[in-house]
Amino acid sequence: MYSSKSTTLVAVLLAAALGSVSCRSERSSNAADGTALDRVAWLGSAEGWGLLGLPLDGGPLTYLSAENMESPTWAPPELGPLTAAWPGEGTIWVQFQDLRIGRYDYATGHLLSFDSLDTRAVTAIAPKGGPGLIVAPDQRTVELVAELEPWQARLGGDLITMRSASDGWVIAVIEGDTVTSLVAMKPHEEESLVRLQTNGVRDLAATPWGSVLYYLSDGQDDLAVHGLSLPELEAVQEIVLPEPGRALAVTPSGHRLYTAVGQRLSVHDRLLDRAREDVELPGAASELRFSINGANLLARLAGDQVAVLQVGVDSVLGIIPAEWDDNLPVALPGGRLVARMSGELVLYDSSRLVEIARVAADERMTWLAVQWQPPRPRLELARRTAARRAQTRAEPESGDGAGQPEEVDPGAGAPPGFYAVVSAARQLPGVENLVVWLRSVGYPGVVDRHRDVMGVTWYRAMVGPYSSRERADASAQELGARYGYKPWILHMESPVEPLDQPDDEGTVSDMAETEADTLQGDDREQGG
Repeated sequence: MYSSKSTTLVAVLLAAALGSVSCRSERSSNAADGTALDRVAWLGSAEGWGLLGLPLDGGPLTYLSAENMESPTWAPPELGPLTAAWPGEGTIWVQFQDLRIGRYDYATGHLLSFDSLDTRAVTAIAPKGGPGLIVAPDQRTVELVAELEPWQARLGGDLITMRSASDGWVIAVIEGDTVTSLVAMKPHEEESLVRLQTNGVRDLAATPWGSVLYYLSDGQDDLAVHGLSLPELEAVQEIVLPEPGRALAVTPSGHRLYTAVGQRLSVHDRLLDRAREDVELPGAASELRFSINGANLLARLAGDQVAVLQVGVDSVLGIIPAEWDDNLPVALPGGRLVARMSGELVLYDSSRLVEIARVAADERMTWLAVQWQPPRPRLELARRTAARRAQTRAEPESGDGAGQPEEVDPGAGAPPGFYAVVSAARQLPGVENLVVWLRSVGYPGVVDRHRDVMGVTWYRAMVGPYSSRERADASAQELGARYGYKPWILHMESPVEPLDQPDDEGTVSDMAETEADTLQGDDREQGG
């Protein structure tokens, strides 16, 4: 009996092992011939991700959703003319044309300005975990822009590039008169500059863990990736290559190092400290860039072409046309990839490279990937108005009201003329708050009441009156370009009957509910 059970168990295990080998073989075959893969890397969600566009000539910011490249209805801030913009952790750093440095917190809408530089910045970087922005006002000097004590360092040569490392450290490549050096720097450290002379630097990449800096030298006979400890810059590892490397990239998790060698990628597993199978590329790659979540690797090829790889199974998914710069193309969580080409931003499904949407992209606009969604202005205003009303009831004699937004008189009606109708809803408070916001940004907002043929009362947020349809239409187009609204034009021949004053006991939750009605108003009423 025992022998029979043992024989049965061995047979079952043998069958399972054979099945496992068969499945692995089939997956390998599929990966090799380019057919559909059985295992797809985890992509996360695109919700909450998007692109924030900063116009270099100044003006309102633009936000595009990573899900569909649509711009939501919001009240974007307007920045002055810029010379450059750099991404930070939850912030964007900018230099204005008057040479001031600014830190814009897009989550709160706050802009903090710092003293002006003496000149236009050559380059800058916001180190991960660092206190601010390290900026190079010229090629031989760097300084810290932050709410801390000033810090400045002379580099002893011309700055070629800077890269962020872990724990607030920055790695710079400095070209001197006779040698090229790697410099590790961190403001306000006891030893803030650590220097190592090299035989030129072709590319470098810092790991998120393990405190290792990998770099490729410019030496034509150098067949290795060099690993240095951070911040000491002492040699700790050498990875042998079959020929000189051209580009480096480390996965966001830090587990694998990819090196572009000829027309393939050499892959090194840092966790196991061994080489993995090479990945064949459609051409030689000059630069590498990982997606934010590490699901995809982008390889820059010749002629404005980018190869897209699926990490994990290390399979080339295909090639897309893309112009390469410091920020684009970018692969975002949720299987989204955004590339710029011929004056357009193109959104792809990064797992299939199927185009989802495309929009026109101003060449004078800098686009940065952000994990953020703009607040809806009407809901935000509803909350502010509710809070203001609650404060007014709690402090009925708190002064003359200076600094408060201009109150909308819903009983005033709309005089004759042409109007741009921004929105309509069956509840008054949401419309009232929208008009408050329209007035706060300089538009002559008014509230109008309209009863349709079914006897249902609608409240409309309108801008006007204008003396001609052309002027109303120009205002509507400006509202669409700046804030994403889609107004229609309405001609009022006579004032409507006065509106009753609203109940002033609304709450934040009531305002939020009317916000939903307001957002759906355009679908419920067409024209008037």
